[in-house]
Amino acid sequence: MKKNLKKTLSVGLAAMMTLSLAACGGGSSDAPADTTAAQSEAAGVAAPEAKPEAAASGDVKTIKLFHRFPDDPCNAFIEKKIAEYEAEHPDIKFEVTSAQNQPYKEKIKVVVGSDECPDIFFSFCGEFSERFIREGLLMDLTPYLEADPEWKASLMETQMNEYTTADGMVYGIPFRLDAKEFFYNVDMFNDLGLKAPETWDDFIKVLDTIQASGVVPIAEGNQDKWPGAHYLGALNEQCVPDDVRAKDYDPKTGEFTDAGYVEAFKYYQQLVPYMNMGVNGMTHDMARLGFTQGQNAILFAELVEITNIKQENPDLNWGMFKFPTIPGAKGNPDLVSGAPEGFAVSSKTAYPDECVEFLKWFLGAETGAQQAAEVGWFNASLGVDEGLTDPSLISAYEVIANAKKMDIWFDNALYSTVCDEYLTQISDITNGDVTPEEAMAKIQKVAAEAQSLAQ
Repeated sequence: MKKNLKKTLSVGLAAMMTLSLAACGGGSSDAPADTTAAQSEAAGVAAPEAKPEAAASGDVKTIKLFHRFPDDPCNAFIEKKIAEYEAEHPDIKFEVTSAQNQPYKEKIKVVVGSDECPDIFFSFCGEFSERFIREGLLMDLTPYLEADPEWKASLMETQMNEYTTADGMVYGIPFRLDAKEFFYNVDMFNDLGLKAPETWDDFIKVLDTIQASGVVPIAEGNQDKWPGAHYLGALNEQCVPDDVRAKDYDPKTGEFTDAGYVEAFKYYQQLVPYMNMGVNGMTHDMARLGFTQGQNAILFAELVEITNIKQENPDLNWGMFKFPTIPGAKGNPDLVSGAPEGFAVSSKTAYPDECVEFLKWFLGAETGAQQAAEVGWFNASLGVDEGLTDPSLISAYEVIANAKKMDIWFDNALYSTVCDEYLTQISDITNGDVTPEEAMAKIQKVAAEAQSLAQ
């Protein structure tokens, strides 16, 4: 198993393409396994006869799992927990592959709809997963949750809501909770007599003071384009009313004509001069190193990056503050930008019950508490924070636990073609190649085309 977990991307993905079809498609490429039986049984309804592959007595059931966490400490944690599960369930064997974030996003879109689909796989909530739902590729977990009220009640409702469609289908269980905050160098702020800003005007004053001291204020790397999207997502939350954003983020009704979208781009433009050189040519991880090594004072980062910051500079004295509010803006300043990230089950799996039982354990409270202590990430089970002693992790958990409502990652909320155009325009705004008005005109055109594509 260790060998499988540590495969390189090229080897791991090649192996996925050559594995037997039995574990994924019920032994037939043109007759995928019917999950209705397992779901009916979970809900207490008489189920039809199971397929031979899943019911054969004494057979070892091979479950393929694909995730996007190939680096330690997370990969080592996944490896350890799967080894424990296999030891306790000798009839279960896992074949695990992994890939870094961007290659994973590209590969999963291909393999989920193919005969080489993994049984369990990482999937972002929102439009990223809902495109698979429209194609019938994800298993509905609702019957299992309804059949096990204790399990359902043990999961944080605000996070489970993000993996639930408008018509009530639950399609994933969170593996790690996440949100976005500004991280700042406390020593730099103290030396300059600065406090964490609460409003946009205060934020700009802080940035001016840092820049005047000779330090580049904001560390930013947008090579992969999603980091810039997180800024725009947070700004859209404040500049555009909730009901308007909800309509526009739906590809069937999206227009993006509200003036708040242009305003959001203008606020983002204000920040660009405070960022390091070469933003679009630098990865987010490289930009984070600029922050952890003291070259920059501020980093817009995810809570799950606390582990990275501690690894890169254990002695760094840092703190966090929420995205500054924009007084008078028409949006919702109380939203917390971020979303859980979790695992879904393929509708083609031959072993739906086994997959769900594993997820109950792997994403449960006991394993979650160990994950919080060893990796610094929380799953959605209630109480995983009870044994924490690290102040930064406690603060991170409170950001999520106290959130009135989460607002899903912007790049995961948008329809694929609209997202691609938005990301392009954010990059162009960063480079100074287009105006906010020009950028939104291009996005509006693609949104109009998406309305017909999404019908």
